[in-house]
Amino acid sequence: MGATFAIHHYPDPPAFYNIIIDRGDSVATFRIVQFDMLALQDGTEVKAESVDNGGSGDLGRPVDCGRGTVRLFDSGLCAIERWSHPVYIVHIAGRQFYGTLHILKADEGYSLRYVRSRANKPSPR
Repeated sequence: MGATFAIHHYPDPPAFYNIIIDRGDSVATFRIVQFDMLALQDGTEVKAESVDNGGSGDLGRPVDCGRGTVRLFDSGLCAIERWSHPVYIVHIAGRQFYGTLHILKADEGYSLRYVRSRANKPSPR
């Protein structure tokens, strides 16, 4: 099974998104505040924090699932180009995101930057 990703939106205050990368053998989750999602989609670098998944390897089960309403914002396949501290590069292909996610370990948390692919996005099924 290849790597997959999912983005869960938690609209209840304080609203945030969890970006979940399932590499098959482990799951990494990065949380950004709600207002940073548009900036991330536009290619602006945003701050994120790493979230402990509590051993969950199921992208269908939201992290912090007891915390109110959760909706699936995006999901799809991904390819790991680099996964070694402090730089992580992941190519993601979903309905909302189709490009490269750059994750950098910073002094306080993480820094995320999304670069939209210039290739034609395949049509959704």
